[in-house]
Amino acid sequence: MKLLIAAFATLVLTTTVNAEPRNDTPQARACMKKYGFTYEQWRAYAVPAEKAEPYRLCRDSGGRADAGNAKAKCLAQAGVTAAQWGAKEATQAQGMAYKSCMAQQGISVTVTRRDGSTF
Repeated sequence: MKLLIAAFATLVLTTTVNAEPRNDTPQARACMKKYGFTYEQWRAYAVPAEKAEPYRLCRDSGGRADAGNAKAKCLAQAGVTAAQWGAKEATQAQGMAYKSCMAQQGISVTVTRRDGSTF
């Protein structure tokens, strides 16, 4: 019984830690519309990466018009190119530097590691 309770607690904590921000808010839906896909497509994992990345930036930045400029600045500050970032070739230290820089810009981002986990 104790093993079952421990397994359940681990599952709940792991799921909460790796969760992305909500995708069903009016802001998120507006960003989906902007990038040409629906909530149902998002839930079905049917959105290509070239639409998903700018969508996440739009969702996480609250629709700020300068979010792209902030991202470029923070990637440069972290010492990684946009191509390297997109190919998940950045180190964890670069990811942490990027996340910190974006937070200083008032944009909360989720960084995905090569293994699919997030921080």
